[in-house]
Amino acid sequence: MKKIIAILIATGLFVLTCGCVEEEGDVTPPAAVTASVVFQVTDKVTDEFSHVNVTFSEIRLFYQTDNESYALVMSKPKTVDLVYLNLSHINETLGVKEIEVGNYSKLWINVSEVKGVLKETNVTVNITVPSGWLKIQQLHLFNISKGNHTITIDIDLESSIHTFHGGEEYKFIPVISRMEHHHEHKLRFREHNHSKIKNMVGNRAPAIDILVNGTLVKKNTWVDPDIDVEFNASGTYDPDEDPLTFFWDFDDGETADGAVVNHSFDDSKKNYKVTLTVFDGTNEAIGIITINVHVNNQNGGPS
Repeated sequence: MKKIIAILIATGLFVLTCGCVEEEGDVTPPAAVTASVVFQVTDKVTDEFSHVNVTFSEIRLFYQTDNESYALVMSKPKTVDLVYLNLSHINETLGVKEIEVGNYSKLWINVSEVKGVLKETNVTVNITVPSGWLKIQQLHLFNISKGNHTITIDIDLESSIHTFHGGEEYKFIPVISRMEHHHEHKLRFREHNHSKIKNMVGNRAPAIDILVNGTLVKKNTWVDPDIDVEFNASGTYDPDEDPLTFFWDFDDGETADGAVVNHSFDDSKKNYKVTLTVFDGTNEAIGIITINVHVNNQNGGPS
């Protein structure tokens, strides 16, 4: 039986800072506290990649009473190979700052770039990040008092990488399997219930996936005039598993609803900018592709 081991990756040891909030007449600033934030990844490392290099760009910790004020934990991008750290059982420090004591209700982590090295071919591939911000939020989520604190976020790497089109494209949407908050050497809270953690993560926009006549299209494609073209976005993924609505604008005065639609174009224009808007009830994502229409060409090639 495989032994489950939580391996430190990370990316941590921060000490944070935030603007203070004073009551009227109070001239004594609140006491500062040194804190650390450690990211962890489980031992469920993806079997498909020998390296997964994740670039963390920014980390914010929001003070509970003011949604506009936050401690900027990290602002200098740093790339971490999650697989290497996992297998080597080592940690890597991202930054150190100081923060004020108080209740913090939101932790925002930004991932700007992910690259992976495939085990089978040793080829480096880009892994797109549809929703860069991972927003963890809940009332009284982190109570920071005087002393040293460690906030641990355990990322399940295997569940965070999604494959599309038979391995042609990969997307990274972080999945948290466990969170912990330690003060000094005492555990403040530990949460590993998937449903509860899911409720703490702020809504993320869908990751759009578009096929044109069964072929992956990222930017543009050619079609013949006056022939039905199938647009299929049924592979669009919503990390929060919300019901999705799909709205297509074909740039010719026509629109359509649904994940799979058919539309034909005449040759009055050389190209059409087709826009798909996917809405999950809270956030929307927009995908745009260009349809180039063959003009005066009976052989089916671009003119």
